[in-house]
Amino acid sequence: MASEYLKWKYKDVKPDEKPVYTKKELRRNWWDYNLIWVIVGIVGAILLFILIKDIFFRTKPDYEVALIAATAPEEETQDALKARLAELGEDLNGDGKVSVALYVYEMDFSDPDDDLSDMEMREAAMTRLTVDLTSGDVYLILADQPEAFQARFGILAYLDGTAPDVSGDRYDAAGWRDMVYRWEDCPVLKGMELGTYTRFMDPTQTPLDGQTAMAGLYVGRRGIFFDKDKERFAGAERLWQALTAGAAKMEG
Repeated sequence: MASEYLKWKYKDVKPDEKPVYTKKELRRNWWDYNLIWVIVGIVGAILLFILIKDIFFRTKPDYEVALIAATAPEEETQDALKARLAELGEDLNGDGKVSVALYVYEMDFSDPDDDLSDMEMREAAMTRLTVDLTSGDVYLILADQPEAFQARFGILAYLDGTAPDVSGDRYDAAGWRDMVYRWEDCPVLKGMELGTYTRFMDPTQTPLDGQTAMAGLYVGRRGIFFDKDKERFAGAERLWQALTAGAAKMEG
Protein backbone atom coordinates (compact mmCIF):
# COMPACT_ATOMS: atom_id res chain seq x y z
CA MET A 1 0.00 0.00 0.00
CA ALA A 2 2.76 2.38 0.93
CA SER A 3 4.52 1.74 -2.36
CA GLU A 4 1.40 2.66 -4.34
CA TYR A 5 1.08 5.85 -2.35
CA LEU A 6 4.67 6.78 -3.09
CA LYS A 7 4.15 6.14 -6.76
CA TRP A 8 1.15 8.47 -6.70
CA LYS A 9 2.96 11.10 -4.64
CA TYR A 10 5.96 11.33 -6.94
CA LYS A 11 4.15 10.66 -10.21
CA ASP A 12 4.96 14.13 -11.56
CA VAL A 13 8.56 14.20 -10.37
CA LYS A 14 11.08 13.88 -13.20
CA PRO A 15 14.62 12.60 -12.68
CA ASP A 16 17.40 15.15 -12.87
CA GLU A 17 18.62 15.61 -16.37
CA LYS A 18 22.25 14.80 -17.08
CA PRO A 19 24.12 18.07 -17.50
CA VAL A 20 25.49 18.82 -20.94
CA TYR A 21 28.95 20.41 -21.15
CA THR A 22 30.63 22.09 -24.04
CA LYS A 23 34.01 20.84 -25.24
CA LYS A 24 35.68 23.83 -23.65
CA GLU A 25 34.06 23.06 -20.31
CA LEU A 26 35.03 19.40 -20.56
CA ARG A 27 38.67 20.30 -21.21
CA ARG A 28 38.66 22.73 -18.31
CA ASN A 29 37.14 20.15 -15.98
CA TRP A 30 39.71 17.54 -17.05
CA TRP A 31 42.60 19.87 -16.27
CA ASP A 32 41.01 20.82 -12.94
CA TYR A 33 40.99 17.18 -11.86
CA ASN A 34 44.23 15.98 -13.47
CA LEU A 35 46.64 18.93 -13.41
CA ILE A 36 48.48 17.68 -10.33
CA TRP A 37 48.99 14.24 -11.88
CA VAL A 38 50.27 15.79 -15.11
CA ILE A 39 52.83 17.80 -13.11
CA VAL A 40 53.88 14.71 -11.15
CA GLY A 41 54.28 12.75 -14.39
CA ILE A 42 56.41 15.47 -16.03
CA VAL A 43 58.68 15.80 -12.99
CA GLY A 44 59.04 12.01 -12.81
CA ALA A 45 59.92 11.81 -16.51
CA ILE A 46 62.56 14.53 -16.12
CA LEU A 47 64.15 12.78 -13.13
CA LEU A 48 64.13 9.46 -14.97
CA PHE A 49 65.77 11.08 -18.00
CA ILE A 50 68.49 12.61 -15.81
CA LEU A 51 69.11 9.27 -14.09
CA ILE A 52 69.35 7.35 -17.38
CA LYS A 53 71.63 10.00 -18.88
CA ASP A 54 73.88 9.94 -15.80
CA ILE A 55 74.14 6.15 -15.81
CA PHE A 56 74.42 5.35 -19.50
CA PHE A 57 75.71 8.50 -21.19
CA ARG A 58 78.11 9.98 -18.64
CA THR A 59 81.66 10.30 -19.92
CA LYS A 60 84.12 8.80 -17.47
CA PRO A 61 87.03 11.03 -16.42
CA ASP A 62 90.42 10.30 -17.91
CA TYR A 63 91.97 9.98 -14.45
CA GLU A 64 90.57 9.10 -11.03
CA VAL A 65 92.62 10.17 -8.02
CA ALA A 66 91.95 9.40 -4.36
CA LEU A 67 92.99 11.84 -1.63
CA ILE A 68 92.80 10.47 1.91
CA ALA A 69 93.65 12.87 4.72
CA ALA A 70 92.61 13.72 8.26
CA THR A 71 91.97 17.27 7.07
CA ALA A 72 91.05 17.72 3.44
CA PRO A 73 92.56 20.64 1.50
CA GLU A 74 90.25 23.51 0.65
CA GLU A 75 88.19 23.34 -2.53
CA GLU A 76 90.32 26.03 -4.17
CA THR A 77 93.38 23.82 -3.76
CA GLN A 78 91.50 20.74 -4.94
CA ASP A 79 90.35 22.53 -8.09
CA ALA A 80 93.86 23.82 -8.77
CA LEU A 81 95.30 20.33 -8.32
CA LYS A 82 92.83 18.84 -10.80
CA ALA A 83 93.71 21.54 -13.32
CA ARG A 84 97.47 20.93 -12.96
CA LEU A 85 97.04 17.16 -13.29
CA ALA A 86 94.93 17.65 -16.40
CA GLU A 87 97.69 19.76 -17.95
CA LEU A 88 100.08 16.82 -17.58
CA GLY A 89 97.57 14.20 -18.70
CA GLU A 90 96.16 12.85 -21.93
CA ASP A 91 92.70 12.58 -23.45
CA LEU A 92 92.35 8.87 -22.71
CA ASN A 93 88.62 8.53 -23.39
CA GLY A 94 88.63 10.48 -26.67
CA ASP A 95 86.07 13.11 -25.69
CA GLY A 96 88.30 15.99 -26.76
CA LYS A 97 89.37 17.13 -23.27
CA VAL A 98 91.40 15.95 -20.32
CA SER A 99 89.41 15.57 -17.12
CA VAL A 100 90.48 14.52 -13.64
CA ALA A 101 88.18 13.29 -10.89
CA LEU A 102 89.53 13.91 -7.41
CA TYR A 103 87.78 11.82 -4.75
CA VAL A 104 88.40 13.21 -1.27
CA TYR A 105 87.98 11.08 1.85
CA GLU A 106 88.42 12.90 5.15
CA MET A 107 89.47 10.32 7.73
CA ASP A 108 92.06 9.93 10.46
CA PHE A 109 93.29 6.36 10.90
CA SER A 110 95.20 7.24 14.08
CA ASP A 111 92.38 8.60 16.25
CA PRO A 112 90.53 5.82 18.14
CA ASP A 113 88.77 8.30 20.43
CA ASP A 114 86.36 9.79 17.90
CA ASP A 115 82.91 10.53 19.19
CA LEU A 116 79.95 8.67 17.67
CA SER A 117 79.24 11.23 14.96
CA ASP A 118 82.90 11.28 13.88
CA MET A 119 82.99 7.49 13.83
CA GLU A 120 79.89 7.35 11.65
CA MET A 121 81.36 9.87 9.22
CA ARG A 122 84.65 7.98 9.11
CA GLU A 123 82.92 4.65 8.48
CA ALA A 124 80.86 6.22 5.71
CA ALA A 125 84.04 7.56 4.10
CA MET A 126 85.73 4.18 4.59
CA THR A 127 82.86 2.39 2.85
CA ARG A 128 82.90 4.84 -0.06
CA LEU A 129 86.66 4.51 -0.40
CA THR A 130 86.44 0.71 -0.36
CA VAL A 131 83.88 0.73 -3.15
CA ASP A 132 85.88 3.22 -5.25
CA LEU A 133 89.09 1.21 -4.86
CA THR A 134 87.54 -2.16 -5.64
CA SER A 135 85.10 -1.28 -8.41
CA GLY A 136 86.35 2.08 -9.71
CA ASP A 137 89.33 3.25 -11.74
CA VAL A 138 91.30 5.00 -8.99
CA TYR A 139 95.01 4.65 -9.73
CA LEU A 140 96.85 7.58 -8.17
CA ILE A 141 96.58 7.80 -4.39
CA LEU A 142 97.45 10.75 -2.16
CA ALA A 143 97.47 9.97 1.56
CA ASP A 144 98.78 11.56 4.74
CA GLN A 145 99.02 8.20 6.59
CA PRO A 146 100.25 5.73 3.95
CA GLU A 147 101.26 3.00 6.41
CA ALA A 148 97.81 2.88 8.02
CA PHE A 149 96.18 3.11 4.59
CA GLN A 150 98.21 0.16 3.30
CA ALA A 151 97.51 -1.88 6.42
CA ARG A 152 93.78 -1.39 5.88
CA PHE A 153 93.49 -1.74 2.10
CA GLY A 154 96.68 -3.43 0.89
CA ILE A 155 96.44 -1.85 -2.55
CA LEU A 156 99.62 0.22 -2.90
CA ALA A 157 102.32 -0.95 -5.30
CA TYR A 158 106.03 -0.83 -4.62
CA LEU A 159 107.90 1.96 -6.37
CA ASP A 160 109.24 -0.54 -8.92
CA GLY A 161 105.67 -1.33 -9.93
CA THR A 162 105.34 -4.77 -8.33
CA ALA A 163 102.39 -5.54 -6.09
CA PRO A 164 102.73 -6.60 -2.44
CA ASP A 165 101.84 -10.06 -1.21
CA VAL A 166 98.21 -9.61 -0.23
CA SER A 167 98.33 -12.81 1.81
CA GLY A 168 100.95 -11.38 4.12
CA ASP A 169 100.32 -9.73 7.46
CA ARG A 170 99.13 -6.13 6.98
CA TYR A 171 100.08 -6.30 3.27
CA ASP A 172 103.71 -5.41 4.12
CA ALA A 173 102.55 -2.05 5.49
CA ALA A 174 105.86 -1.86 7.34
CA GLY A 175 107.51 -1.42 3.95
CA TRP A 176 105.39 1.60 3.05
CA ARG A 177 108.47 3.76 2.40
CA ASP A 178 109.13 1.61 -0.66
CA MET A 179 105.59 2.30 -1.94
CA VAL A 180 105.26 6.08 -1.87
CA TYR A 181 107.10 9.34 -2.41
CA ARG A 182 106.69 12.36 -0.22
CA TRP A 183 104.97 15.22 -1.97
CA GLU A 184 107.90 17.41 -0.97
CA ASP A 185 110.36 15.05 -2.68
CA CYS A 186 108.63 15.17 -6.08
CA PRO A 187 109.87 18.18 -8.09
CA VAL A 188 106.86 18.14 -10.40
CA LEU A 189 104.32 18.09 -7.57
CA LYS A 190 106.30 20.53 -5.43
CA GLY A 191 106.50 22.93 -8.36
CA MET A 192 102.78 22.99 -9.15
CA GLU A 193 100.98 26.32 -8.93
CA LEU A 194 98.09 25.55 -6.60
CA GLY A 195 96.97 29.10 -5.87
CA THR A 196 96.02 30.37 -2.44
CA TYR A 197 93.19 29.73 -0.01
CA THR A 198 91.72 30.96 3.27
CA ARG A 199 90.18 28.78 5.94
CA PHE A 200 86.72 29.25 7.43
CA MET A 201 85.81 31.87 4.82
CA ASP A 202 87.56 34.58 6.82
CA PRO A 203 88.26 37.49 4.42
CA THR A 204 90.63 39.10 6.92
CA GLN A 205 92.91 36.07 7.03
CA THR A 206 96.17 36.18 5.11
CA PRO A 207 95.79 33.80 2.12
CA LEU A 208 97.77 30.57 2.45
CA ASP A 209 99.73 28.91 -0.34
CA GLY A 210 97.95 25.86 -1.78
CA GLN A 211 101.22 23.95 -1.61
CA THR A 212 101.09 24.27 2.17
CA ALA A 213 97.92 22.16 2.28
CA MET A 214 99.58 19.39 0.28
CA ALA A 215 102.99 19.35 1.98
CA GLY A 216 102.16 16.52 4.39
CA LEU A 217 100.92 14.13 1.72
CA TYR A 218 102.53 11.11 0.11
CA VAL A 219 101.83 9.93 -3.43
CA GLY A 220 101.53 6.31 -4.49
CA ARG A 221 99.71 4.18 -7.01
CA ARG A 222 97.69 1.02 -6.88
CA GLY A 223 99.27 -2.32 -7.58
CA ILE A 224 98.40 -4.31 -10.70
CA PHE A 225 97.25 -7.69 -9.43
CA PHE A 226 95.80 -8.97 -12.71
CA ASP A 227 97.32 -8.86 -16.20
CA LYS A 228 94.06 -7.55 -17.66
CA ASP A 229 94.48 -4.35 -15.63
CA LYS A 230 97.82 -3.43 -17.21
CA GLU A 231 96.17 -1.94 -20.30
CA ARG A 232 93.33 -0.50 -18.22
CA PHE A 233 95.73 1.64 -16.18
CA ALA A 234 98.40 2.24 -18.82
CA GLY A 235 97.45 5.90 -19.27
CA ALA A 236 97.33 6.50 -15.52
CA GLU A 237 100.75 4.87 -15.17
CA ARG A 238 102.19 7.38 -17.66
CA LEU A 239 100.81 10.21 -15.55
CA TRP A 240 102.38 8.64 -12.45
CA GLN A 241 105.74 8.53 -14.19
CA ALA A 242 105.40 12.21 -15.18
CA LEU A 243 104.44 13.29 -11.65
CA THR A 244 107.25 11.41 -9.94
CA ALA A 245 110.01 12.21 -12.44
CA GLY A 246 113.14 13.08 -10.48
CA ALA A 247 111.54 12.19 -7.14
CA ALA A 248 113.85 11.22 -4.29
CA LYS A 249 113.14 7.96 -2.52
CA MET A 250 112.77 8.10 1.25
CA GLU A 251 115.44 6.67 3.44
CA GLY A 252 114.94 4.16 6.20
